[in-house]
This record gives sequence, structure tokens and C-alpha cells, in this order.
Amino acid sequence: MKSRGFTGTLTNTSLHDIIQLICIGRGTCRMQVRSGRRRGVIGFRDGEIVHAENGVSCGEEAFFSILSWELGVFECDEEPVEKETISESWDFLLMESLRRLDPGNDF
Repeated sequence: MKSRGFTGTLTNTSLHDIIQLICIGRGTCRMQVRSGRRRGVIGFRDGEIVHAENGVSCGEEAFFSILSWELGVFECDEEPVEKETISESWDFLLMESLRRLDPGNDF
């Protein structure tokens, strides 16, 4: 039986690590993330992050917001991502999200 996606808990596993694996593997999927009452979606196409939304915003700001959530669950499925709200490269987005999370950052 072929798996149609995967799920996980954001406690010991960093969302950054999961996203990096999807991008390096050139995956195409939709990741739904839940943290308490917050909900978000990140869309991947051929290893690039092409969309994010969190109920308040879309695009890069939604992506950065979702990656700031420390606890929660995620689920990836093979649903196609219709919207394209992000054009930056995945490695830039991950580095920028880490920079934003670092409280000692002087940038």
C-alpha cells in the first residue's frame, strides 16, 4: 500500500527540518499545520515553497508566522497547490525565518 502523505508532531522535530527535507527531495505537496487554534498551509511544488497562508495573511509573512509556532502538528498530502504567493527560494526563506526567530540577532 502506497502512502498518500505523512504527519508529525512539532515537539522534538523542527518544522524547519521537515521543510528542508521536502525541498531537498524536490517534493510537491500541501502541508497543513495546526498549533492550538492557529491554522496554516504551506504549498510546495518541485521542491520550492510556492504558497503559504495562516488565516490572517498570505505569502512570506504567513510563512514566517507559521515557522514561529513551536508546538503543534502537521500533515502533508498530495493535494495540488493552486496559488502562488511566494517567489523567493526555499533556502532564503528558511534562513530568514531562523534570523527572525533569533532574539540575539542585531540585523
